[in-house]
Amino acid sequence: MAHLDHIGIAVDDTAAVIERFRDLLGIVSYKSESVRDQQVRTHFLDAGSAKLELLEALADGSPVRRFLDRHGEGLHHVAFEVDDLSATMERLRNAGIELLSETPQAGADDKQIAFVHPTQTHGVLVEFCESTTPDWTARTVPRHDGHLAVFERGARDRPSLLVLHGAAGTTQHDAAPLIRRLESSFHVVGVDLSGHGTSALPGDAPLSLDLFAEDVRTVLNALDLPSAHVFGFSLGGGAALRLAQMHPKRVDRLAVLQTNAHWTDDHARRMQARLDLDGLADRAPGRAAGLRARHEAPDRLVPALQTFVTTLPDASDTLTQTLPDLDAPTLVAGLDRDPLFELASTRALHDALPNARLAVLPGDTHSLSRAPKGCLAPLLSDHFLEA
Repeated sequence: MAHLDHIGIAVDDTAAVIERFRDLLGIVSYKSESVRDQQVRTHFLDAGSAKLELLEALADGSPVRRFLDRHGEGLHHVAFEVDDLSATMERLRNAGIELLSETPQAGADDKQIAFVHPTQTHGVLVEFCESTTPDWTARTVPRHDGHLAVFERGARDRPSLLVLHGAAGTTQHDAAPLIRRLESSFHVVGVDLSGHGTSALPGDAPLSLDLFAEDVRTVLNALDLPSAHVFGFSLGGGAALRLAQMHPKRVDRLAVLQTNAHWTDDHARRMQARLDLDGLADRAPGRAAGLRARHEAPDRLVPALQTFVTTLPDASDTLTQTLPDLDAPTLVAGLDRDPLFELASTRALHDALPNARLAVLPGDTHSLSRAPKGCLAPLLSDHFLEA
């Protein structure tokens, strides 16, 4: 379903406009970037439910410069984010709606974009956009005779927030959409856990929650962060909880999404099936190919994860026995129709923690990249900034 992503405003005096919105709303630009193909520099302001995108022309003949010459400063377009831009464009063409391009174009904020001709929308320029995998450069942190891949977004003078992906996930493919929503308010650190993405897989130790928690502590040390907020999805949530248990002074506030601390044999079997590369290749070959492409050693990682999953029903006893000792303020969020972990698992985790609040969000897919970010990001911001 399409949702409002941003409002584009063409400006001549960028500094003056940013100052005025600071006076009006108390917000400032949190990032700027140039789109050379469009000859425009964009400046983003976080207005809560949507962003403001200030458009600064970089050349006399650019589309934004022509707009400014004809209309002066003001509203340029409204943009709606969709899950599949190509499918949206096809649907619009089939409905007889004229577009300004035949194919998606590169836009700012790691998005591909397409505009509807304003004659089709009563003079309002409407953009549809889709988030793409970002081309972020990883910082490497030594670990396991190799390294961990770490991605930093947002200003360092803001509160630090670590974001941890789920099993067989990565920061760029899974956590990036959420990170984009949080980078205006936080110094966000995405960590590719051991064996995931280009992070090294330990050769002499099995995967475990203790090992993943140590990954996070290693990153905190490398970035010279005495403590930080931590958010984790599924497996990443388990690593976050374990870090808070092992090193409570390193965690300020916690949040987890679709994290199960009460594993059963049935849960383990379902997760192992999700991690079956051969079976996945038969059911969803595109997804299987993508999983192989995003990890440096998928044929080692996936069996190691499957073995790790078999240990979780027994390891749950140790984890759950110590949950009542975890003091960090924790947001426990779950989806109402998750196919892997039923809502009862989320409620059980919430009930076991002494300082937790519960949030139930709409959703039917066990995927961080497809989580309801419009609901989740404000919840996380409110929770972490409450301190």
